[in-house]
Amino acid sequence: MLDFSQTNIVRLAITWSGNKELNEGVVIPKSTLVTVNDYVHQILTTTFFKPFEKNEEFFYFTDDEDVSHNAVYQSCVKVFDNPDTLSEEAATLTQRLYEFSTEPKIKGGEFFMALFDSVVLEGEAMPAIGVFKIVQKDPFLRVEKTTEAFSVNVGEGIGTGKLAMAALIFGVDEADGFRVMAMDNVQKKDTPSVWLSKFLVVKPIEDNYFNTRHYMNLASEFITQKAPAKFSLDKTDTVDLLNRSSLYFKENDHFEIEDFAKTLFPEAEEQQEVFKEFKEEYTQMSEIPLADQFDISKQAMRKSSKVFKKVIKLDDNFHIYVHGRRELIERGYDAEKGQTYYKIYFDQEE
Repeated sequence: MLDFSQTNIVRLAITWSGNKELNEGVVIPKSTLVTVNDYVHQILTTTFFKPFEKNEEFFYFTDDEDVSHNAVYQSCVKVFDNPDTLSEEAATLTQRLYEFSTEPKIKGGEFFMALFDSVVLEGEAMPAIGVFKIVQKDPFLRVEKTTEAFSVNVGEGIGTGKLAMAALIFGVDEADGFRVMAMDNVQKKDTPSVWLSKFLVVKPIEDNYFNTRHYMNLASEFITQKAPAKFSLDKTDTVDLLNRSSLYFKENDHFEIEDFAKTLFPEAEEQQEVFKEFKEEYTQMSEIPLADQFDISKQAMRKSSKVFKKVIKLDDNFHIYVHGRRELIERGYDAEKGQTYYKIYFDQEE
């Protein structure tokens, strides 16, 4: 999907952005532009692009009024139109990033802004802009030798593959907000990303990746929260439904809501209708439009597979992991002991 083997760095600017809460400030030199030799060029392009190589999730820049008001979008338009503006825009974006760097977990680090050519996305060559922040420094050994003796000192430098925050902006779909890949390795998954929501201000593109991820979340929420009370399901029934959902996304290339509902409830049309009604409620409450059919994104499937937690937890003593074959596990109650039990059938023990 993404090929950077023939990519060149047309312009590269480097600044430094600190944590505003700690009053660390920014460092913007008179000349932010940097020239690199062939070897550094190769390492930099690999560092910048490798994390996105197999990515399938895309975003658009957005704004409450119009995308043309988005600050990072504005900078990208200027740089695509005139590469000589990159140095000035790098300084502008450094200051913008600093304004939002108020959380303790956001550390100071180098901010890179680069203009690339010949980036191939989905078979089409195009220019791209990259914005990256690197905060982690790795120790390295520096050996110094003289005729008298050798000495070993420890230095500190930027390791490859250590992008804290990164985005690639491709020179297509300008009217919609450009096509963007972005990642934030600083923010925790359960909290909003400052990089995505405040600095870049992007929204996911409603494509196969988007639909796959949200349908898996929707199915998990329905099965674990709605279905047990609605249909009087016990834990084994719930885990069985989670298994069916997981297998559907693994074994099929195309999603159709009618087919998926029948997979969950093959002999119960009423329950199929309840699931489809829940899907409508989910989309209205979250304001997320979802297609009724689409091609399943295998990358989104792999990343979201953890939402199907197929585990029966019993007090503090046992966890039963169920991977299929609902008929091989039975639930009962022992009146003499006054306890509930599970009976599991199997052929081999490992």
